[in-house]
Amino acid sequence: METFSTLRNNGLKDKVVVIASQRSGKCIPSELTQTFLEEEARVYVTDSKPEILEIVAAEVEEYLGLKLTTYPFDFHEPGAVDAFVQEVRAKEGRIDVLVTEFGLLEFVPHLKPFHLQTPEEWDRQLKIILEDAFIWTRAVVPIMMDQNAGRIIHITSEAARVGTPFMSVYSAAKAAVAGFTRSLAAELGRYNITANCVSLGIQEIEDRNETSEAARAKLEKIRKLIPLRRFSEPEEIAVMVAFLASDLGSYITGQNISVAGGMVMP
Repeated sequence: METFSTLRNNGLKDKVVVIASQRSGKCIPSELTQTFLEEEARVYVTDSKPEILEIVAAEVEEYLGLKLTTYPFDFHEPGAVDAFVQEVRAKEGRIDVLVTEFGLLEFVPHLKPFHLQTPEEWDRQLKIILEDAFIWTRAVVPIMMDQNAGRIIHITSEAARVGTPFMSVYSAAKAAVAGFTRSLAAELGRYNITANCVSLGIQEIEDRNETSEAARAKLEKIRKLIPLRRFSEPEEIAVMVAFLASDLGSYITGQNISVAGGMVMP
C-alpha cells in the first residue's frame, strides 16, 4: 500500500480551487489561499470587500513570493456569482474545489440578546451565511456533475452545536449550512462529489482586539472551557480544509468536522 506523508502529491497539484469569503476577516481566507498555493493548486479567491483581498494578496507575496490576482465583487448582485464561476470554468476548463467562509465579524463587538435583535439583523445574518452558501453551491454543482468529481467545503461554527447566548440567529444559520451540506453529500455522492463542513470554535485572530470589553470577557470564559485551553490558529483550519480537498479526503463526505480544541465532543 502506498504511504502518504504529506498533502503534496495527493491530488491538489493543478486543482482549480475557488475560495469565497465574506465578512470573516482576512486570517482564514489568507491562510486558505497560502495553503492551497503551497500545494500547487490554481487558486481563485474572492471576497465582497476589496480591502480584505488586498491584505490576502500582500500576505501571499510576503510569505510565498507569489503575485496573486484576486476578485472582489458583490455576491448579492444578481447573476454575479454565476458569472464569476463560469469565467473560472472558461479559463480553466473545470472547478475542482469550492470553499466558503461566511462570517459576521462586525457583529462580534455588538452581541445582544435575541429579543433585541431586529428582523433586519436576522435577514442579514441568514443572507450572508445561508443564502450565500446556496448561491455559491448552486453555481458550482452543475460543473462538478459534468466532470464527475468535486469537493464542496463550507466552514461552519461550533456555535451551531452549543447554546451560545446572543448568537441565536448566527447559530441557526450555521446549523442550517451543516444540514444543507449533509443533504448535498447524500445527493451528489453518485457524481463523485464530496460535501463537508469544517466547524470552528474561537480563532486566534487580530480582530478580537477590536471587540468590546464584554465580548472579550466572554471569549476569555470560553477559552477556559476549551480542553486545550487556547484558541485555534488559521493554519490549523486551512490544513483540515486542504486535507478534505485532497485525494486523502476522498472517502469523507457529509461530515461536520470540528477544529475547536475539544470545545464540542459529540
